[in-house]
Amino acid sequence: MTDSWAMLAAFCLLAYLLGAIPSGYIIGKVFYGVDLKTVGSGNIGATNAYRVLGAKAGLSVFLCDFFKGVLAVSAGSLGDELTMVLCALFVIVGNDWSVFLHFKSGRGVACGVGAFAALWPVAALGAFLVWLAVFLASKIVSLSSICAAPVVPLVIWLTGGPEEFAAFGAVAAAVIIYKHKDNIGRLMRGEEKKITHEKRPS
Repeated sequence: MTDSWAMLAAFCLLAYLLGAIPSGYIIGKVFYGVDLKTVGSGNIGATNAYRVLGAKAGLSVFLCDFFKGVLAVSAGSLGDELTMVLCALFVIVGNDWSVFLHFKSGRGVACGVGAFAALWPVAALGAFLVWLAVFLASKIVSLSSICAAPVVPLVIWLTGGPEEFAAFGAVAAAVIIYKHKDNIGRLMRGEEKKITHEKRPS
C-alpha cells in the first residue's frame, strides 16, 4: 500500500512539473526575444502569444500546452483511472500555477483540452465544437473558453463516462472559469478584446 501511494505521488509530481513548463514564456523569449509576461495581457498562453507575436507563435504555444496534457494523462494510464484523473488535474495545476514562474502562468485551456483528448476524447470534441461556435459568433477567445469548459463534464456524464472523469471535468471547468475572472469582468463591461486579423509590425 505504501509503495502504491508513493507511486501515485510520483505520478502527480511529474504531471505537475510537466504542466509547469512555461511553454509560452520559453517560446517568446527564445524565438522572439519577448517576455510575454510583460506585454499584452501579461498572460503566457496561446491567445496573448497570437496577439503579440502572431499566428505561428500562438499555434506553437497552444500545441505545446495541449501535448503537456496529453503526455500527463498518457503517463497516468500506466496506473488506474484515479491515477489518470490525478495526472490530468496536476498537469493543469502546474500549467496554471507554475513553480518556474512564481506560481503564475496560463489559464489551462489548451492543457485541459489535451488532458481530456487523452482522457475522454468525445468530451474534448464536444467542448471544441462549442468553443468554435461561440468564437465564430463573438470572436472572443475568453468567452468561447468559458462557455466550452462546462461542456466537458456534461458530455462525460451523458456518454456514460466514469464518475471520476466527470467529477474531474467539473473541477477543471471551475478552475478554468476562475482563471478567467478578469476576463469575465471585462466581458461584463464590454471591454474584452476580440481576435482580429490586423497586420502586425515586422
